[in-house]
Amino acid sequence: MAWQPPPAQFPQRPPQANNDLAVTALCLSLASVAVLVVGTPLTLGFSMFLSGPLAIAGLVCGLLGRQKADRGEGGGRNLAQAAFVLGIVSLVLHVVAVIVGVALIALLIESLDDLDVPDPDQGPDAEPA
Repeated sequence: MAWQPPPAQFPQRPPQANNDLAVTALCLSLASVAVLVVGTPLTLGFSMFLSGPLAIAGLVCGLLGRQKADRGEGGGRNLAQAAFVLGIVSLVLHVVAVIVGVALIALLIESLDDLDVPDPDQGPDAEPA
């Protein structure tokens, strides 16, 4: 049996630093959209108080994650960019939902004022004032 040299060892690539901010930003932005789209009809609009802060947090983390990737401290620049854009979309949807909610409440209050409800002290046969 002849001597054989050991197989060549190729240098391994150094592990690329992960960008936790990009992943966090995407999770926050997705949660903001999900809370706004799914939660608002189910909770009668109370989830809008949660959607705005989630969108802002997703925007900030996406911006910081993109800056971290640009400095070469981690990968995931595209992930951070997608989270940043999704955060902007979520924030715009949040603002639109708040405007629509306020308009619906104003419409409801105005329609309640138009109802002719007799005063309970006058009895059921009293004419409306």
